[in-house]
Amino acid sequence: MNPTSLLRGIAFLLLLQWISTVIINALGIPFPPALLGMLILTGLLCYGIIPAESVEDICDILISKMGMLFLPAGVSVMLYFDVIQAEFMPIMVTIVLCSLAVLAVTALFLQAMLKKGGR
Repeated sequence: MNPTSLLRGIAFLLLLQWISTVIINALGIPFPPALLGMLILTGLLCYGIIPAESVEDICDILISKMGMLFLPAGVSVMLYFDVIQAEFMPIMVTIVLCSLAVLAVTALFLQAMLKKGGR
C-alpha cells in the first residue's frame, strides 16, 4: 500500500461517483448515485475492465472505517426515540416481514442456482 495507489483508487471511486451522479441527473430517476456507482464498479471488476488491485487498497481502508459511518444513524435513532417508541409495533412487523422475505428470496435463488449448476 503506497500513497500513489491510494490516491489513484480514491480518484477512481470519486470519478465513478461523479459519473453515476451525472447519469442519475440526466435520466431524472429517483435512484441513489452511490448505489449506481457501486453497480458500475462491480461490472467493471467482474468483466476485468479494471483490475481489482487498482481499488483494493482504498477499499480496505474504507471498509476498516465503516463502523464510524454508522454514527449518524445511531444519533438519529436517539433523536427520534419518541417517534420510534410510538411506532414500535409497525416498525418491528416491517423488520420481521422484510427479513423473512429476504431470507425466502435468497433461499429460492440459491436453490435455483444449485439445481442449475448440478446439471
